[in-house]
Amino acid sequence: MCLTFFQPYTVAASAQIISLNITKGTITEVFKAIEDQSEYKFFYNDNQINLNKRVDVNIHEESIEQVLNNVFRGTDITYKIVKNHVVLTNKTMKDTELPSTNQNRKRLTGQVVGQDGEPLIGVNVVVKGTTIGSMTDMDGNYILENVPSNATVEFSYIGYLQQSINVGNKSNLNVTLAEDTQKLDEVVVVGYGSFKKRDLTGAVSQVKGDEISNLPLRSAADALQGKAAGVTITSSSGSPGSLGNVRIRGVGTINNNDPLYVVDGLPQGDIGWLNARDIESIEVLKDASAQAIYGARAANGVILVSTKRGASGESYRSNIEFDMNIGFQDVVKTYDMLDAEGFMEYKNRAYAASGKALIDDFATSEKREQILTFLGKNGGRSGTDWWKESTRKPKEAISQNYNLAFSGGMKKLRYRASFGYMDQQGILKGSDYERLSGRLNVDSEVTKWLNLSANVNVTYESRRNLDENNSYTATVFSTLAADPITPVYRDNLVDIPDFLQNRIMGGYEPTNPWSRYTGVIYSNKPNTVGQVDRSALNQWHGIATKSNISGEVKLLPFLTFKSSIALDLVRNQSDSFRPSYYLDGDEYSTYAGASRSVANKDYWVFDNYLTYNQKFDKHAVTAMVGTSAEKERYEEIYAYKEGQVNNNPNQQIINAGTMNPAASGYYATSTLNSYFGRVFYSFDNRYMITANIRWDGSSKFADGNRWGYFPSVSAGWNFSEESFMKNLEWLSQGKLRAAWGEIGNQTISSGAYMNTFGNGSYYLFGNPYQTNLYAGRTQVGNPDLKWETTRQLDFGLDLAFFQGSLRATFDYFDRQTSDMLVQVPVPSSLGFPNTPWMNAGSVSNKGFEVTLGYDGKIGNDFQYHINGNVSTYKNKVKSLGSGANIPGKGIHLGYFSYTMTEPGQPIGYFYGYKTDGVFQTQEEIDNYKNNGQMVMPNAKPGDLKFQDLNKDGKLDDEDRTMTGNPHPDFTFGLTLGAEWKGFDISAFFQGSVGNDILNILKYDIYSGTGWYNAPKDILTTYWNGPGSTNENFAIDADSRMNLEMSDWYVENGSYVRLKNLTIGYTLPSEWTKKITINNLRFFVAAQNLFTITGYSGLDPEIGEINNSPLYKGCDMGFYPQPRTFMFGLSLKL
Repeated sequence: MCLTFFQPYTVAASAQIISLNITKGTITEVFKAIEDQSEYKFFYNDNQINLNKRVDVNIHEESIEQVLNNVFRGTDITYKIVKNHVVLTNKTMKDTELPSTNQNRKRLTGQVVGQDGEPLIGVNVVVKGTTIGSMTDMDGNYILENVPSNATVEFSYIGYLQQSINVGNKSNLNVTLAEDTQKLDEVVVVGYGSFKKRDLTGAVSQVKGDEISNLPLRSAADALQGKAAGVTITSSSGSPGSLGNVRIRGVGTINNNDPLYVVDGLPQGDIGWLNARDIESIEVLKDASAQAIYGARAANGVILVSTKRGASGESYRSNIEFDMNIGFQDVVKTYDMLDAEGFMEYKNRAYAASGKALIDDFATSEKREQILTFLGKNGGRSGTDWWKESTRKPKEAISQNYNLAFSGGMKKLRYRASFGYMDQQGILKGSDYERLSGRLNVDSEVTKWLNLSANVNVTYESRRNLDENNSYTATVFSTLAADPITPVYRDNLVDIPDFLQNRIMGGYEPTNPWSRYTGVIYSNKPNTVGQVDRSALNQWHGIATKSNISGEVKLLPFLTFKSSIALDLVRNQSDSFRPSYYLDGDEYSTYAGASRSVANKDYWVFDNYLTYNQKFDKHAVTAMVGTSAEKERYEEIYAYKEGQVNNNPNQQIINAGTMNPAASGYYATSTLNSYFGRVFYSFDNRYMITANIRWDGSSKFADGNRWGYFPSVSAGWNFSEESFMKNLEWLSQGKLRAAWGEIGNQTISSGAYMNTFGNGSYYLFGNPYQTNLYAGRTQVGNPDLKWETTRQLDFGLDLAFFQGSLRATFDYFDRQTSDMLVQVPVPSSLGFPNTPWMNAGSVSNKGFEVTLGYDGKIGNDFQYHINGNVSTYKNKVKSLGSGANIPGKGIHLGYFSYTMTEPGQPIGYFYGYKTDGVFQTQEEIDNYKNNGQMVMPNAKPGDLKFQDLNKDGKLDDEDRTMTGNPHPDFTFGLTLGAEWKGFDISAFFQGSVGNDILNILKYDIYSGTGWYNAPKDILTTYWNGPGSTNENFAIDADSRMNLEMSDWYVENGSYVRLKNLTIGYTLPSEWTKKITINNLRFFVAAQNLFTITGYSGLDPEIGEINNSPLYKGCDMGFYPQPRTFMFGLSLKL
């Protein structure tokens, strides 16, 4: 038996007048012809209706009743029409039954309604595995006869999620079906409302919860990686709990480019605190027409996150979901560094090449052998493997994640509560992250006109991180650069050579456990094991409470009012303890010190808005107007004291210190008041137009410049709904979009427009012992500061074929930022205490985005899915106002300018000399002349040859130029998935093509100077005589210009990475239901399984240093991303 109804193409409401001219057509053909020109849907049991009966129908502009009377004249078929539903029955027949051969069979009755409580007409109700079935009537009621007592009944209705319910001993079963938005018409969340996807006129990407439900995600941001065109997520650190750089459609400003996140109506700066298992959907608003409703905070894009909520059921009994995964992590790649013997050879070779005397310890074979013999008696002749000593073994670098959720409710009250725990031990010792979270979402239909909702999320986080940005103590750099001769510890060493005795054991205090570490002898680097162990005493932890309470009042059938207030309360604390220790003359701490930093943030936002929604014949109008007010207060207090009583980190009280007290504080507050509105109009579901407007008033600007005005407009044409396209069965959707809008940016410090004054201290000349106080200016403000503005133009095409199984989206965007808020360098002679903010620049981003998806099926059991996206953008600075270029320097490489931002070029391009190979002979150096003079008179054979670009015979700033571009030609993501008889597999690939990386770590460990340890291949691949190589310079302790920033340190950063591979198996339901489990799935997964790249560094996935686009793609030897293997399970009760 098949219970069937047709679903017509969606058309606008009409007068429902029908014209037919059919000769000897089947009943099926008549139904389809009626549905093609009206909104009527037919519901019937095809065991009761002869669909193949031939009829003649010739009717002109008649009603549906006249048509049906003509078709069914002389038959037993009757019909009833409710709104647009036509239900057909055979008055002489009952629903198909099986003979009653078992006394355990019974009659089952009930009603089926939608989530709005309205009866659903024509729902298929079937006893699973039998031909027993029925269909709901006009009131949503159904009757089933001869139902076995333990039967499972399936309720299915097009546009709704199918439900399967075990009858048990029930004789009455009422059911509420939830809409299947994928089948009916996907609903996409936008600012202060939602739209059906077919009505969208802006550029919005959506990632649904079921797309990520089977992925072992560690953070909410991971859910977006590679899954939304135009969204690029790169990580500058694999440190536990670290967040990547999220960029939407490139880099629009030289300041903060982070998007705005809105989680259930609460604006946020990041979503690292959010449990990924709580996500229902993520929408990315990419163009100005979609973003403008958020005004001042939307210049870098908006990411809307909706969390899961409870659904109506038959009782308040909870549906229980549990999932967990446990895994281990290891290092994907490292350098094969020189051992002790190789290091001594490297050091000698460097000093000999420079003409310097060899280091006495390595000068003779006898001393070198004494060192190797000493090492052999204390661990091995190869010496210390600092990387091995500083990293955890895979079985020690454990990650684990547990999640538990309860959800349920009935029509009037629905709830979902969830709890999550995550613990991640880093691959480097002394680094870890822990998160404990809880969320409660409650929805209540208080009356027919009042709905209330409440969301509360509490998150506790704790982390221990290692240094990654300091040029001396950065852990990865220090670990690789430390010499292999120095032992890790100095307790229990035997037979130390006399010439090393003092350098190893000097200052050793056997009773002080922090004195057991050696001071690194030959590399001017800290003992990284000691550094890591001391860092483990420092811990950051915080608790955040994020809540939102809202009420929605239905004033009229077409008019609603919604009010919500959201709170974000954050309390962070960072504790640090530095024990007293003495490793050598350069690395020591005389007095134990303790510090604490406490930071509090209080933020609230109060939104109120009216929504009007009405349809008139073929016209649909939605209008919304509202107001928003928000305020943020942030304060931080820091205190430090030395001279603690002991070295026990668990017994420290800051005030117990006796020396060098220090304290500081910071306080800032800002407010934002806003008015906004939106109008959407649609005609016949074919032509749509949307207009948004928002006024923002920010306290970050002076009077006269506080208010910004941000409009947008967009239009769409559903050409697939046109009469000349509508009958193309292979075309499911075709839509053209165009959008234009303006949005603002206010990402500057609070009070940047003000001049501020404070006090300080100084020593009077000639009297260094008397402190004098003074008052002076501490900040130069700019009262003329105004909003940074981004204008964006977008054109899009949305296509779907073969009932949506093949999908494609194409977008072109032109994003122009003007009045850019920048801190342009000013001459030091002005004596400013700071670099003031000003509106001084403009930036252009233009690009394309393509998204493709296909869902296929082979046979009845095998389904597969292919989804991919490609994004590209071209970034260019158009102006910088004052005319001064902005160099990137001061991070790691001292005063070297290694990036530059200037008009006509991309933001933060790599800056330095161009090379032309390696000088092979002195004659070549002598002949390298321009303008009658030697270009590089101090060079030696084996040195890099720099290009004299302006041909003036000398190398200077005029010859420095672009050596690389950190912005990619395009990025892509590809997800492959398949299911077969309970098995599932998913593979996600991510990549970047055409971007360059400035390998600053290479600058350090491949310097060739012998200052630090180096990879083993430096002894065989570097220049060692004429003709040996034209790529790598000579090993030489006298660096000359080889360490000037040049394209030698720039590499192609293109890569493709298998980001995630998951294989799972779901046990058959007939097995699990015997133990009261609805669903049980086991899986294994791997993350960062392999990477294909030509980049020589540890990891080609490089983001920005300190979240600044001025330092995009600069690899300082960051904490590498680990490779993770895990297994887990998920179950539903």
